[in-house]
Parts: sequence; structure tokens; C-alpha cells
Amino acid sequence: MPTSRPRPRSSAKRALSTPAGKRAPSDGKRAVEPFAPEEELLGPATAAQLAEEERLGRRIPRVKALTTEDLGDLHPPDRQRYRVHLGAKLRELWRARELLLTFVERDLRVRYKQAVLGAFWAIAQPLMLMVVFSVVFGRIARVGTEGIEPYMVFSYTALVPFQLFASSLNYGTSSIVSNWATIRKIYMPREIFPLSAVLSAGFDFLVSSTILLGMLLIFGYYPRVTWVAYPLLLVILLMLTAAVTLTVSAITAYVRDTRYGIPLMIQVLMYATPVAYPLTKALDALPDGVAQVYPYLNPLVPIMDGFRRVLVGVVDQAGHHNAWPEWGPLGAAAGVAFVGLALAYRWYKRIDPNFADVV
Repeated sequence: MPTSRPRPRSSAKRALSTPAGKRAPSDGKRAVEPFAPEEELLGPATAAQLAEEERLGRRIPRVKALTTEDLGDLHPPDRQRYRVHLGAKLRELWRARELLLTFVERDLRVRYKQAVLGAFWAIAQPLMLMVVFSVVFGRIARVGTEGIEPYMVFSYTALVPFQLFASSLNYGTSSIVSNWATIRKIYMPREIFPLSAVLSAGFDFLVSSTILLGMLLIFGYYPRVTWVAYPLLLVILLMLTAAVTLTVSAITAYVRDTRYGIPLMIQVLMYATPVAYPLTKALDALPDGVAQVYPYLNPLVPIMDGFRRVLVGVVDQAGHHNAWPEWGPLGAAAGVAFVGLALAYRWYKRIDPNFADVV
């Protein structure tokens, strides 16, 4: 029985598919299969495509690129906003507490690695500021000390907690950007990075507090009952610090200019807060209407003044010796710190899934 032979393709189709159709193998390689009819309509293949097919020994399918007009009435789905469950996020953060402590240890090791003086740098900055303030404000400007002597004790009692706030911001501003490799590869609660900056700054605070305690004992300021309010002030300060650090670190992931504006903001806050000068001086210099709301406008004012009051006591404008914080402004600062921390954490958890795309 005679075998049927395949019919040859037309000359027109053969001419069309010659550059990209079936070609005789060279160097003993397997022949490349011809294009499908819908692929031949795309025109002859380029030399680079032919060379790649011969190298691989197989045909690379060709498809037509779609344009916007080809999509027709298709539209992307509406953006969905998922609710942030703070309770679930906090439980997730609690389960990652060991990882948080690991990052705190890493930050401390990196910060003081190959440093000859080591942890001394944790107290160098507040000590130097104390010396500068003692000369400029204590000797030259003579701003007064609200009955606290000497001036170095007056300034250092507020400098130590303020440095906790300032160091946390300095360390936490670029915490998301500097950990971009980890964020892109590993999932974890990403608030760990700014919170680890706050806790690592807490180590510097503990070292500086040791120097402050020794200074108080040397100059005759012994423990008193008002010292029990110190942990309360510290908790309020930490809540406010964590809220600002979370916000600033998230903004820096999108706007890198924040890294250059934060040091300036810290300097402005330091001179807008009664750290180097007594609160009574600021109240006397401000108009009556502004002086009444001044402790409420800046939450750091009652906090820093409270640290100074509970440790050494101050003499107010009426000449009375007060050793307890101003509870009204301090309560307002605590409310701002708590609400600010809740809002900052909620906003942070809403946008942190996008960090891997922007860092």
C-alpha cells in the first residue's frame, strides 16, 4: 500500500516562515520546529531570536504584546483597606519579645564595637552639655536655678531624661531604612526596629542615671518620698518617645529628608523645654495668656520639670518649695502620650506591609 507523502506548503507561506521556520540543523543539532500560524503573523524572527533558539535547540513561542486598547473595559479592583486589630498585633509583638531583645543587643554591640572608651560615650554627651550649660547659662546668663545648687545638678536632672528622648529619635529615625535587607527577606513585626532603638537608648539612660544618682548623693540630695513618682514620669516619657519614634521612622521610609530634619527638631525642643533654664523664667518671659497654656502645648515641659521636682525640688514663683510634679499638666501630657502611642502604632501597622517596596 503506497504511503501518503505530506503536501508541500505554499510558496508564499514558505517564504514567510523561512527566517523563523524549520531550519536545517548546523553542527549536528536538532532542527527547530516551525512557528504556528498565529506566530507567523508576527513577522520574521530577529537574528537574536534565531540565535537563541539554535543555542537552546528548541523553539521559543512568540506572542503578541497586548496594549491598553486590548484590555477593553477591564479595570483594577478597588483598593481594600483592612482593619488593624491592635490586640492581635500586640500579641504578635509579645511573641517576638526575644527577637526584640536580640536586636537591642545587636544595636549595642554595633554602637560600641571597637570603641576604646566603650559605654563612656553613653554619658559623654549629657556630661558635655552639662558643662556647657553650666558656663553659658549658669555663669554668663545667670538664669537661676529655682533654689537648686549647684547649677550642674539643676541641669543634669533634666538632661538625663531628655537625652533618652533625643537618643531614641536619633537611633530610631533610620531604623527602617538601615534594616532594609532584613525587611525584604524575613517577616517579623516591623515595629521591632524603632522599639529596639528606644530600648537601646534606655541603656544609655541607665548609665547616665548612675552618674546622676552619685551626683545627687555627693551634693546632699538624699532619697525622699517624692522619688516614688520617678517611675511614673519615666513611663509617660517612654510612651511619648515610642509614639514619636514610630511615627518618624515610618515617615523616613518614604521621605528620606526626615533624617536631616530630626536633629534640628531635637535642638529646638531642647531650648523650648525647661532643661537648661528654670520653668519660672519661661513663664515670666511669656505673655500671660501663653504662659498659662505653655505647659500644655509642649508635653515635654511637665515631664522634664517633674523629673527635676521629684529628685531635688524647686522653688516656685510664690516662693514655695514644691517637690511633686504639676499634676494637671502632667496628666495632660500622659493623655497625649497614651493617645499618641495608640494612634501612631495603629497607623504604623497599617502601612508597614509596604516598607519592603519603598526601602
